Amino acid sequence: MDSSRHGSSKAWLLDVCIERNHAIIWIKTLDGKILKLFDIYQPTFYVLPKNGYEGDSLFQVLSQQSMVKNLEWQDKFTDLFELDTHGMKRLICVYPESILHYKPLVKRLEHDPRVAQLFNIDFSHIQQYLFTKLKIEYDKSDSRLIKISKITEEEDVATPPFSILYFEIHTASSSSPYNLGHDQIGEISVRYSQELEISFEGSEENIITEFCKYVLAKDPDILICISNHFEHKNVLFERMSVLGLDLFLGREDDSNNNNKTDRIRGRVYLSNNSAQKDLDLACLIERARFSFLPLGPAARYGINRLIDSRNCYELIQRGFVIPGSYQHEHIRTVEEIIAKDKGGMIFSPQIGLHENVVVLDYENEYANLIVKHNLSYEIEKEIIIQNEKGILPTIIEKVLERRMLFKNLQKKFVVDTNEWFLCDQRIAALKSILVCLYGTTGSLWNRLANVVTFEEINRLSRKVLIKTKDVVQAHGFELVYADTDSVFLKKRSASLKDFECVKDALTRETGLPMSLEHHYKFLVLLPLEADQRMEALKHYFGITHAGELIARGIEIRRHDAPNFIKEFQSELLQTLFDCNDSTQVYSKAYDNALLLVTRTIDKVMTGEIEVQDLVVSKLLRQDIDKYRSLFPHVSAAIRLREAGKSLVRGENIQYIHADAQHKNPLCRVTPIGLIKEGKQQKYDKEKYRDLLLEATETVLGYFGFDTTVYGDTGRKIRNRKWWNELREERIRDIEAERI
Repeated sequence: MDSSRHGSSKAWLLDVCIERNHAIIWIKTLDGKILKLFDIYQPTFYVLPKNGYEGDSLFQVLSQQSMVKNLEWQDKFTDLFELDTHGMKRLICVYPESILHYKPLVKRLEHDPRVAQLFNIDFSHIQQYLFTKLKIEYDKSDSRLIKISKITEEEDVATPPFSILYFEIHTASSSSPYNLGHDQIGEISVRYSQELEISFEGSEENIITEFCKYVLAKDPDILICISNHFEHKNVLFERMSVLGLDLFLGREDDSNNNNKTDRIRGRVYLSNNSAQKDLDLACLIERARFSFLPLGPAARYGINRLIDSRNCYELIQRGFVIPGSYQHEHIRTVEEIIAKDKGGMIFSPQIGLHENVVVLDYENEYANLIVKHNLSYEIEKEIIIQNEKGILPTIIEKVLERRMLFKNLQKKFVVDTNEWFLCDQRIAALKSILVCLYGTTGSLWNRLANVVTFEEINRLSRKVLIKTKDVVQAHGFELVYADTDSVFLKKRSASLKDFECVKDALTRETGLPMSLEHHYKFLVLLPLEADQRMEALKHYFGITHAGELIARGIEIRRHDAPNFIKEFQSELLQTLFDCNDSTQVYSKAYDNALLLVTRTIDKVMTGEIEVQDLVVSKLLRQDIDKYRSLFPHVSAAIRLREAGKSLVRGENIQYIHADAQHKNPLCRVTPIGLIKEGKQQKYDKEKYRDLLLEATETVLGYFGFDTTVYGDTGRKIRNRKWWNELREERIRDIEAERI
């Protein structure tokens, strides 16, 4: 995509660093070349004097400082919540001689009695320099950057061809956290691109040397350390220093630089603190693009900081300077707070079996409400701004447009292809950003936060849901469940076209886009396990007319459930719903489901289940020594540690139940890592039978099933007459509504 007309080419931004008065920019061209470019960088910050006299005095004193390159008087907005002409104030713009003089000047002025406030001092030099998009144009005549230009949304849809190298450091001991000076590196395992994983072993010096040679030979763009306990310590460079090794991992030899991160110049270095070995590059690109940050900070920063970066960018474009915090909140009475702070609205689910149910979902409801009603941080005195589009809707509108761009683009690709998945990842990433933009509207950590805005968004969403209920019932449909932006409605004889008509009516009445998500043949809304008379939110299962099983909040959706439980529960659901109407579900299908339960129990008790299908997976959410109870996964982790395995917080512990009744908790489970290959492993049949019966009760409990049917006398017997009472009560309610 070279452009001979302008003498420039397009490339992807890999990394940016600031040194003295220069920005060093690493980019990757479309033909795979890595270029290092230079640009001039001039740091600035702003000073608000206490009054005009103090300002003139301060200006004169600063102009005589050798650390100051230049000074200017500029008119800027200083307060987002003062949008009239009085909001613009006269400030001194300070141009330090270099970034080396930036902090000393700021510290000096923070204690100067003539200064009322400083602005633009609490975000990075990279942010000051690079509030632009991730794709740039550069002049090819030399290595000096002439300009960075924005590109259109349509152009910026491809995923950049960055290569990634994952590596994991194993220390000689299993202690955690890492102890510098005592824990030597015993092994480094590496996986580059699609190649097989390899390991470097031997002496510590040889391991580090060979690893560095490997990195230089493969020349990856991104290095990701997936060793969780090194999240806050760069053990690799610490050990290099201890051993006196003059090595580097970057694209230029800078091993003598005292700054360790500079020794990886030309590459992005990330510490993956989730123990996940695959980086969602498409998601990272969207985070970086949204926040106007390079890949490194975009990966390290939390969503609050990313949103803050974007907010600062938008403010600067509108002529604002950035204070440390606005701390803007209206003073209200307790009665006002109680009246307004209510959150979203939910219509409790009608427990039981339902036929011919459709789920209608408002697409990005909160985001669209913000744009439609121009709800923004700068709502002053609870009055919505009218004359100008606010900061928040401006940002959200762009994210919504970009998400729609990828949804339309995804339709052009075959399902499950690489291009389809890339679009899917970016759609999900943008949805997450939209959710967080709403969620942080009134957050303490958002410098622009305004709780009034947050409450107004929720008020309008409740209003929409009430209107939705009225429209649904006016069309003769029954609302069986509604949760904020999703509504479940049914009508026995209604066709899909009838449901579409209701959807169109809701779109007209509310002015919000809506989609038809699922058309259930059968749907079961479940009660709480603790109280069978209480409804449970997001706790249901059903089958669509297309034969797709959909479940929320049950074993089939749990990450820690063994595979055989998930497979059994899926087959159980298919068996239960293999009929034409609800009458058959209660009779023939229910009996067939019980036969399936019996056959599966027989397989469990005769040892026919493969060990790999019995594995339970649990996350180690804190360090082992901090647990006060020996939960099964903690016991498994202790045994792994005793066997010399290095385990840290966030690790996924896999084990099987070996003897759940053993007196020693450590002997009740067997970690997968300690099972020898080819050796026959015994499992606790009674324990897995109980797990199977619990999964059965989740599905069949509403229909009268109880584990005591299979002789489970050790568990508390529940009164199952409640479901009959509920059905009779529901029938009476329906009759009353008709009358």
